[in-house]
Amino acid sequence: MDRAGNVAVLLVGDSPQAFSLCQQRLESKGCHCHRARSHHDLKALLTRKQFDIVLAMHPIERSAKNGLAVLLSGSRITLFYALPVEEGCWWVPVLRIGNECVGEPALRPHEFSIVLDVIVKELKVGPTIGKSNSRL
Repeated sequence: MDRAGNVAVLLVGDSPQAFSLCQQRLESKGCHCHRARSHHDLKALLTRKQFDIVLAMHPIERSAKNGLAVLLSGSRITLFYALPVEEGCWWVPVLRIGNECVGEPALRPHEFSIVLDVIVKELKVGPTIGKSNSRL
């Protein structure tokens, strides 16, 4: 969260239209969104600012050693990759508040919206004692 208590979101991708609906939804929930259009922008932003959620249109990685998931592992970040399908995309969970999501199914846009709302709410409220690590 930023100093104002807003959830900080990084949108990674070279197309401004790709995130327009997602960005509007996040900003309506009080999130502050930043954009990275290249690998260079991404690395620069990650060194300057902490993010709570990273949404990437595709894995921006030159190799498995310096991929986005590797760069963010060990943090408390939530990371999703967009998986293009015939119409639109499905969202693949990679990290959820720092926990790997290996084996979790991709989410259709409506499912992703619901999950994203839950994650934003959880981030704003903070950790709950005794909370279970349930499926996305």
